[in-house]
Amino acid sequence: MKPLIKFNSRLLKFTKEKYSLRNLVIRFILGGTTLVVSISAYFSYQAARNLTLEDLKKSAFLEVKRGVDEIEQWLYVRKVEVETLANTSTVRSLNWSVAEPYLKKEVQRINEFFFFQIATLDGSFSNTKVGRSNKNILDRDYFQKALTGKSNISDPFISRSTGIPLIAIATPIYANSSTNGSPIGVFHGSVKVDHIAKVINSLDYGKNSYAFALNSQGQAIVHPDSALMSTLEKPAPSLLKSGDRNLNAIAQEMVNKRQGIELREIDGTKKYIAYMPLKEANWSVALIIPRQNIESRLQFLDQIALIVAGLTVMMITVLWRVQAFEQNELKKSKQAADTANHAKSEFLANMSHELRTPLNGILGCAQILLRSQTLPEREQYHVSIIEQCGTHLLTLINDILDLSKIEAKKLEPHPLDTHFPSFIQGIVEICRIRTEQKGIAFVYEVIGELPTGVHIDAKRLRQVLLNLLGNAIKFTDKGQVIFKIEAIALPLIHGQTVKHRIRYTVEDTGVGISPVELSKIFLPFEQVGEKKRQTEGTGLGLAITRQLVQMMGSGDIYVQSQIAQGSKFWFEIDMPEASEWVQSAITGSQGQIIGFEGSPRNILMVDDRWENRTIITNLLQPLGFHVTEAINGQEGLEKAINLKPDLVITDLIMPEMDGFQLIKHLRQTPDIQDVKIIVSSASVFESDQYRSLEAGGDDFLAKPVQANELLHQLEHHLDLVWIYQQSQVEQQKTSVSTTVSNHQSDKLIPPTPEVLRELVTLASKGNFNAILKWSDQLEEADTTFAPFANQLRQLARQFDEDLILSFLTQYEVEAV
Repeated sequence: MKPLIKFNSRLLKFTKEKYSLRNLVIRFILGGTTLVVSISAYFSYQAARNLTLEDLKKSAFLEVKRGVDEIEQWLYVRKVEVETLANTSTVRSLNWSVAEPYLKKEVQRINEFFFFQIATLDGSFSNTKVGRSNKNILDRDYFQKALTGKSNISDPFISRSTGIPLIAIATPIYANSSTNGSPIGVFHGSVKVDHIAKVINSLDYGKNSYAFALNSQGQAIVHPDSALMSTLEKPAPSLLKSGDRNLNAIAQEMVNKRQGIELREIDGTKKYIAYMPLKEANWSVALIIPRQNIESRLQFLDQIALIVAGLTVMMITVLWRVQAFEQNELKKSKQAADTANHAKSEFLANMSHELRTPLNGILGCAQILLRSQTLPEREQYHVSIIEQCGTHLLTLINDILDLSKIEAKKLEPHPLDTHFPSFIQGIVEICRIRTEQKGIAFVYEVIGELPTGVHIDAKRLRQVLLNLLGNAIKFTDKGQVIFKIEAIALPLIHGQTVKHRIRYTVEDTGVGISPVELSKIFLPFEQVGEKKRQTEGTGLGLAITRQLVQMMGSGDIYVQSQIAQGSKFWFEIDMPEASEWVQSAITGSQGQIIGFEGSPRNILMVDDRWENRTIITNLLQPLGFHVTEAINGQEGLEKAINLKPDLVITDLIMPEMDGFQLIKHLRQTPDIQDVKIIVSSASVFESDQYRSLEAGGDDFLAKPVQANELLHQLEHHLDLVWIYQQSQVEQQKTSVSTTVSNHQSDKLIPPTPEVLRELVTLASKGNFNAILKWSDQLEEADTTFAPFANQLRQLARQFDEDLILSFLTQYEVEAV
């Protein structure tokens, strides 16, 4: 009996030691994972806080930029007005008796200038405020600069004729409209500092913030402290000589025309100073912001950090308490192994509930906040960081607890008409950037003629291609990645649908895949290759990619690979043609729109994304619109002032100057303040739509742009009468009349054989837009070509290349 008892004792001791070791390992894994997650969460919080602070500082800097842009625009318009008046014959005559009544009327008309002044080369002058003066301005800096042929804007000064602080906008006067030769005098308009002061005083970033402006000498142009301003008795002191070293340093940066935002001690407390120079004048604007006005907005992130920290403490507490409970239960049980397994199972179930439930609550709240229409975009960005960190934390816990990583979801294709070249080009650009960052070559090859428009699920196809190309780039350290698209067969006609079979091939010179691993790469959660590369994914990419390809009815993905030589993946898809991807969009109830009555209209398209501009241009140019593109609000404003378009289409979020600022400037510029403005944005927030209309927009067009809605808005705002494509019966009549006119072609005078051959080439390619431009050029070059150009224009607007080729060929033969 004793040997049996001894044996059982040894068995129990062995079992306890075994499960004690197992519990120790589990504790180590869970504790270590919690520690890693906690450290990751801490650094994520610090990174998010720093990003948030930078974002808030940028927001403060944008307030200064708003003021600078407003002053710049006002000064620019005033300078143009002065230069325009200086070029009039009245001013060029230098005859004050003739110029005085004219300039007084201009002062009243423009209502922005205090007076206009004409000065001769010796510095004597006359102005609309005091008439002829016996004083002299020969020593004035703005006068000397104008004599060198330069228009300039002076620092504020005390007028010698009126004793009032003014700003002179001076420009040279020439003997005639040509600027060749030497100036015969100087013309300038003087404005009060009041408008500049109004803009500077409007800059605000919370309680106790204030703004000021300095001239080129570091003297205050506008400042809330009157002791720093110029008076008749004494000039303003220069902040470059200030005893406050921080204020002195900021003044030095401003005088040197630098820009930035810094945290410095001003007036005994830490404050942010955002400063930016002007381009039109040698001034600089600064905004002083109390530190708490910016950093108090970080409280939202700090509260979330406390929640995450509390959750981490709860996780550690639960882990150790449950582990202690498990060990106590094991000591009481005679069946140590069964008890340990049962406790482990219970532990996993409890952990799943205790940890997933609060985490899912946090993720749910984050998603609700992301859907809020009242949450600012900056706060949305930080909430999205919280959601991403929470999702990552939940994934780690699920991995540790050996739970399901993914739930099955039914996927259904959603095909749409897509412009195929721009779709592929977007993928190519993404991958080219990634390969350049990694230092390997990216080769994009097209074999055969690809369709222009296709009917596909662009989202899923993009997901498949980016996954295959992403894997190729990840596993290639030297050499190249080749992306090949091949039209492998002529278009097949199935009933009324034309289909193109396209083969996509992704080939790399990477590490390759062994034959054993090839059989597993499409299985879920399988990762092959070096361990350090496996950490970059979950092992689901190729499994999902294969499922998507099969969902699109394309058979399967095929692969060839050799170790140390590279891999090759390819698949084929039958894609229905959508040749009317643009035409179908402009088909109304009366048929397809091909133009409009009246003279061409000028459209200004302002968007920082080239693909957005290209789509609008391609939609509108064939209809007879003249579309001018601008890549940001500043360029758009300059082009609008020069071109005076009939209508402006603008995005909201752009660099340098956003859409809201552009609209504001357009509405404040006299010559174009009544231009029609359509705001086009991908933002779904009603607040953005309301703000754009409140700022001065006439309509809102959501992205992605629906052509029928765009055309409807153009029709409404420009009072257009559309021209629709002829019906089949009318086309037959047109064809007959064209044939008759071909026999009478000797009445039309064609251009040179070289031009005819170029037109035939364009017609063969279906480039109707280029043909329309040629028609305009021929008509402008020689009126004898007008009948020929008019006939060619009518045929091009019918988008029928056969009719155009028939019309052109006869002249080409005759010319030969």
